[in-house]
Amino acid sequence: MSLRLRLMVLSSAWLVFILVLFSTFIYSFFVNSTAKNEKDLLFSKVQSILELKKLQDPHNWSDPGLLDEFLVSNEMIRIIGMDGLVKLELKSDEMLVVEPPHLTTRYSYSIKRIDNTRYLYVQVPILSGSTQIGVLEMGRMLTKWSLYVNVLTTALVLMSVGAVVISALGSFFYSRFLFQPLRELNGTMQLIQQSGTFRKLDSEFTARYDELGRLGVTFNQMISRLEELAFKQKRFVADASHELRTPLTIIESYAGLLKRWGSEDPEIRQEAIEAILGESNRLKGLVGSLMQLAESEQEDWVHFAPIELLGIIRSAAAAMEVAFDRSIIVTCPDEDITIGGDAEKLKQLLLILLDNAVKYSAKPIRIVVIPGQTEVRFKIIDQGIGLDENALPFLFDRFFRTDLARDRTTGGFGLGLAIAKSIVERHGGNIRMDSRPGRGTTAIVTLPR
Repeated sequence: MSLRLRLMVLSSAWLVFILVLFSTFIYSFFVNSTAKNEKDLLFSKVQSILELKKLQDPHNWSDPGLLDEFLVSNEMIRIIGMDGLVKLELKSDEMLVVEPPHLTTRYSYSIKRIDNTRYLYVQVPILSGSTQIGVLEMGRMLTKWSLYVNVLTTALVLMSVGAVVISALGSFFYSRFLFQPLRELNGTMQLIQQSGTFRKLDSEFTARYDELGRLGVTFNQMISRLEELAFKQKRFVADASHELRTPLTIIESYAGLLKRWGSEDPEIRQEAIEAILGESNRLKGLVGSLMQLAESEQEDWVHFAPIELLGIIRSAAAAMEVAFDRSIIVTCPDEDITIGGDAEKLKQLLLILLDNAVKYSAKPIRIVVIPGQTEVRFKIIDQGIGLDENALPFLFDRFFRTDLARDRTTGGFGLGLAIAKSIVERHGGNIRMDSRPGRGTTAIVTLPR
């Protein structure tokens, strides 16, 4: 069953339920209220008959004219003895006495339906002093009341059927209008699947001020994100291929040179071996960086635990001081900064940022830690050559380089900052770079406490 058909069936079923409930309430209210009025009127007439003194003497019940003055059209009056037999009976219609006499010791009433006409019967005990001597029963033919009830029933049934039919027709056209945007969305998705190209919904779809309009906006945002990811993937593959091609080409060239002349010339052989070894190490480092970048996409790459951030910062700074014989100054107003994170990954983050600062700055490097109530921020500040402002938005892209010759000299692949950004984001923080040519670069990392 299609979603459109299910919507039509459910809306019609819900309407039928409401109509049945509403019609039942109206019918019950009308019948009960009008029947109560008829019952009260008949009981009042019975009470007036009971006030007749002759009625309290059973010997008078044999008088046929005892209650003649109380009999009107469409009514019946009868007196029932305590033996259950009818002692006196007056009627204006034979149908009124079809119902057998009913002996009771209390006030009672009933409504009977005979041949589409309803009849009301009331019974009241006849007392002589405190002793019951019989029962006075009256019956009334409810012709107009029956007609009103039948008309009401017919009207409610016709109204319900008509409402269901109109609702079904309305649901058909409304669902056609409602599902038109969904058909458009489905058509766009099928075109994407068939053509293999990204397509967006038109502005008419996304301009709707409802859930479907928001769905269209979300769909277009998703397509934009997929386009961006596809572009980055293509660029990543192209850049990775270029990075891999260069050392492989060098290795192939020196291997050919070694094959042709290496056996005769020791200098050529030594040069070729050193070049092949160097490019092999470079290739190994590149593959290692790519593997590390791929691992950073996995869900369980980061293992959280309470860690002391300042100790990790000082440990990374000390390691870089020893490795590069450079001065790294750590400044922090608080000695105890505990956060939730992965100590190994955060140390790797610091080593990446400090490595960049060391490579492109000859002056001392400063690390300024600024603790807060809900977050902690640290800055790695160098006084090196700096970067052009136009390059800042692309620093964290994979394989991005501002100066290929300089990066190749320093041994970079353009992957370090991409890995650093992944580490920070996995910790729920953010990272950005501030830099100006000739005035150094500042890496600013913010992590939640």
